[in-house]
Amino acid sequence: MTSNNSNFQPILLHGRKNPLKKIEAIVRRENFPDIDNALKLAGINGLTFFDAEGRGRAKGREMVSGRGARTYQTEYVERTKLEIIVTDSDAKKVVDIILTHAKTGNAGDGKIFVSSVEQGYDITSGIAGEGSIVADEPQSYAVKARN
Repeated sequence: MTSNNSNFQPILLHGRKNPLKKIEAIVRRENFPDIDNALKLAGINGLTFFDAEGRGRAKGREMVSGRGARTYQTEYVERTKLEIIVTDSDAKKVVDIILTHAKTGNAGDGKIFVSSVEQGYDITSGIAGEGSIVADEPQSYAVKARN
Protein backbone atom coordinates (compact mmCIF):
# COMPACT_ATOMS: atom_id res chain seq x y z
CA MET A 1 0.00 0.00 0.00
CA THR A 2 1.36 3.41 -0.87
CA SER A 3 -0.06 6.77 -0.05
CA ASN A 4 -1.33 9.01 -2.77
CA ASN A 5 -0.02 12.26 -1.33
CA SER A 6 0.10 14.82 -4.12
CA ASN A 7 1.18 17.54 -1.65
CA PHE A 8 4.63 15.97 -1.22
CA GLN A 9 6.94 18.30 -3.15
CA PRO A 10 10.70 18.92 -2.92
CA ILE A 11 11.43 22.06 -0.93
CA LEU A 12 13.48 24.76 -2.63
CA LEU A 13 16.13 26.39 -0.49
CA HIS A 14 17.57 29.63 -1.87
CA GLY A 15 16.20 28.74 -5.30
CA ARG A 16 17.64 25.22 -5.37
CA LYS A 17 16.36 21.86 -4.23
CA ASN A 18 17.79 20.75 -0.91
CA PRO A 19 19.17 17.20 -1.37
CA LEU A 20 18.68 16.06 2.26
CA LYS A 21 15.48 15.54 4.23
CA LYS A 22 14.91 14.74 7.89
CA ILE A 23 11.96 12.49 8.56
CA GLU A 24 10.73 12.42 12.14
CA ALA A 25 8.08 9.87 12.98
CA ILE A 26 6.34 9.16 16.26
CA VAL A 27 4.85 5.67 16.17
CA ARG A 28 3.42 3.00 18.44
CA ARG A 29 6.24 1.00 20.02
CA GLU A 30 4.80 -2.30 18.89
CA ASN A 31 4.95 -1.15 15.23
CA PHE A 32 8.64 -0.21 15.29
CA PRO A 33 10.06 -3.68 14.41
CA ASP A 34 7.93 -3.91 11.24
CA ILE A 35 8.85 -0.36 10.21
CA ASP A 36 12.54 -1.04 10.86
CA ASN A 37 12.54 -4.25 8.81
CA ALA A 38 10.69 -2.61 5.90
CA LEU A 39 13.16 0.29 5.87
CA LYS A 40 16.10 -2.14 5.80
CA LEU A 41 14.53 -4.09 2.92
CA ALA A 42 14.10 -0.81 1.03
CA GLY A 43 17.79 0.01 1.46
CA ILE A 44 17.32 2.68 4.14
CA ASN A 45 20.05 1.64 6.55
CA GLY A 46 20.54 4.67 8.77
CA LEU A 47 18.12 5.73 11.46
CA THR A 48 18.01 6.86 15.05
CA PHE A 49 15.23 5.84 17.41
CA PHE A 50 14.41 6.31 21.04
CA ASP A 51 11.59 5.80 23.49
CA ALA A 52 9.39 8.84 23.90
CA GLU A 53 6.32 9.85 25.85
CA GLY A 54 3.80 12.47 24.85
CA ARG A 55 0.20 13.41 24.61
CA GLY A 56 -2.15 13.87 21.71
CA ARG A 57 -5.46 12.40 20.63
CA ALA A 58 -4.63 8.98 22.09
CA LYS A 59 -5.59 8.48 25.71
CA GLY A 60 -3.05 7.51 28.33
CA ARG A 61 -2.97 4.05 29.81
CA GLU A 62 -4.84 3.12 32.95
CA MET A 63 -2.66 2.21 35.92
CA VAL A 64 -3.54 0.33 39.11
CA SER A 65 -1.75 1.63 42.18
CA GLY A 66 -0.94 -0.23 45.37
CA ARG A 67 -3.07 -3.29 45.92
CA GLY A 68 -5.54 -2.43 43.21
CA ALA A 69 -7.39 0.05 45.41
CA ARG A 70 -7.12 2.97 42.97
CA THR A 71 -6.87 3.27 39.25
CA TYR A 72 -5.81 6.32 37.35
CA GLN A 73 -5.03 7.25 33.78
CA THR A 74 -1.57 8.57 32.99
CA GLU A 75 -1.43 11.73 30.92
CA TYR A 76 1.33 10.57 28.56
CA VAL A 77 1.47 7.63 26.18
CA GLU A 78 4.59 5.67 25.30
CA ARG A 79 5.78 5.84 21.70
CA THR A 80 8.94 5.34 19.64
CA LYS A 81 10.42 8.34 17.85
CA LEU A 82 12.37 7.78 14.63
CA GLU A 83 14.74 10.26 13.03
CA ILE A 84 15.89 9.40 9.52
CA ILE A 85 18.07 11.54 7.25
CA VAL A 86 17.67 10.60 3.59
CA THR A 87 18.20 12.01 0.13
CA ASP A 88 15.32 13.97 -1.33
CA SER A 89 14.70 11.12 -3.78
CA ASP A 90 14.20 8.61 -0.91
CA ALA A 91 11.95 10.77 1.28
CA LYS A 92 8.61 9.73 -0.23
CA LYS A 93 9.60 6.06 -0.10
CA VAL A 94 10.40 6.36 3.62
CA VAL A 95 7.15 8.19 4.36
CA ASP A 96 5.14 5.55 2.47
CA ILE A 97 6.85 2.72 4.39
CA ILE A 98 6.11 4.34 7.74
CA LEU A 99 2.49 5.05 6.76
CA THR A 100 2.00 1.46 5.62
CA HIS A 101 3.50 -0.20 8.70
CA ALA A 102 2.39 2.24 11.42
CA LYS A 103 -1.30 2.54 10.61
CA THR A 104 -3.79 0.64 12.75
CA GLY A 105 -6.72 2.95 12.01
CA ASN A 106 -7.05 4.00 15.64
CA ALA A 107 -6.33 7.36 17.24
CA GLY A 108 -2.73 7.49 18.38
CA ASP A 109 -1.09 5.84 15.37
CA GLY A 110 1.40 8.71 15.33
CA LYS A 111 2.73 11.54 13.20
CA ILE A 112 5.33 12.04 10.48
CA PHE A 113 7.17 15.29 9.86
CA VAL A 114 9.46 15.99 6.89
CA SER A 115 11.88 18.91 6.91
CA SER A 116 14.88 20.06 4.90
CA VAL A 117 18.38 19.58 6.24
CA GLU A 118 20.57 22.54 5.37
CA GLN A 119 23.81 20.58 5.65
CA GLY A 120 25.09 17.26 6.96
CA TYR A 121 28.63 16.08 7.70
CA ASP A 122 30.14 12.65 8.17
CA ILE A 123 32.47 13.04 11.14
CA THR A 124 34.83 10.20 10.15
CA SER A 125 35.46 11.31 6.56
CA GLY A 126 34.54 14.99 6.76
CA ILE A 127 32.32 14.57 3.69
CA ALA A 128 29.50 17.12 3.54
CA GLY A 129 26.06 17.12 1.93
CA GLU A 130 24.45 14.11 0.29
CA GLY A 131 27.74 12.20 0.45
CA SER A 132 27.59 12.34 4.24
CA ILE A 133 24.72 9.82 4.31
CA VAL A 134 25.40 7.76 1.18
CA ALA A 135 28.06 5.07 1.50
CA ASP A 136 29.64 3.38 -1.51
CA GLU A 137 29.81 0.12 0.43
CA PRO A 138 28.47 -0.89 3.84
CA GLN A 139 31.13 -0.32 6.46
CA SER A 140 31.75 -2.31 9.62
CA TYR A 141 33.48 -0.77 12.57
CA ALA A 142 35.13 -2.38 15.57
CA VAL A 143 34.54 -0.65 18.88
CA LYS A 144 37.61 -0.42 21.09
CA ALA A 145 37.39 0.06 24.83
CA ARG A 146 39.00 3.24 26.12
CA ASN A 147 41.57 2.99 28.90
